[in-house]
Amino acid sequence: MWLPSHLHNDPNLSLLADPDRLFAMPQCEIVKDQKKIKVGRVSVEVGGEIKRVYLKRYNTFSWRYRLGSLFVRSGAFRSWLGAGILMNAGFHTAKPIAVVERRSWGMLTGSFYLSEEIPAARTVDDFWNQDLLPAGGVEGSRRRREFLNSLARLFRSLHEIGIYHNDLKDANILFSDNGQQGGSFYLLDLEGIRGYRRLSGRRRLKNLVQLNRTMGKYLRWPERLYLLKVYLGNAFFDRGEKRKWIQRVLRGSERGDRRSLRKR
Repeated sequence: MWLPSHLHNDPNLSLLADPDRLFAMPQCEIVKDQKKIKVGRVSVEVGGEIKRVYLKRYNTFSWRYRLGSLFVRSGAFRSWLGAGILMNAGFHTAKPIAVVERRSWGMLTGSFYLSEEIPAARTVDDFWNQDLLPAGGVEGSRRRREFLNSLARLFRSLHEIGIYHNDLKDANILFSDNGQQGGSFYLLDLEGIRGYRRLSGRRRLKNLVQLNRTMGKYLRWPERLYLLKVYLGNAFFDRGEKRKWIQRVLRGSERGDRRSLRKR
């Protein structure tokens, strides 16, 4: 079990150490229940306060996965490391509470990642469709443009310091209009976060394609172009560079859409 030092003597430590008991609580709301993961949300006392806690269980669904766990870190522990990478670099994510692993003969039989709920936060696509699109007039146009500007700067800031998220789609980016100037973005699904000395063009492109295939569905062409303009900065005004990035994002999006259709 891994947890912050201030929780080492928490009276509810035994409860945190057995997240299946939290899942079994009548008040626990199951958010997602799939073969690979199960996600729940429940109120529990942590650090002397009642907090809404998200529970994510990574299931060991095959012997191949269990054998691989002898050499590979669990999804829960990778999420713990990913949260540290983000917070140390000044980015936002749900505050981690604990990681719990269960092993038999060194092989993983289950792992859990516990984090605090982000108050009043919604996925970026939901905030865009429910709050920003209905806003009319000059003020509505200004708010949409500021939101896209901030979203593009989030991607650019991550990439400039070598932080890569392998699934940076709209559902994994929350927005909280928390009263601060412009609000705040929070990243989820942290097990795929890595830090590099320099981020490759391939990884940068993959993140842009993920955003275009998800959030891009709700944007007009000028809005998608504006996202790319803010992300590229001065490089956008080089016509050759701009054309190259547009073509690469569109081709990558088309390939991704075809793969999704084949899977269905």
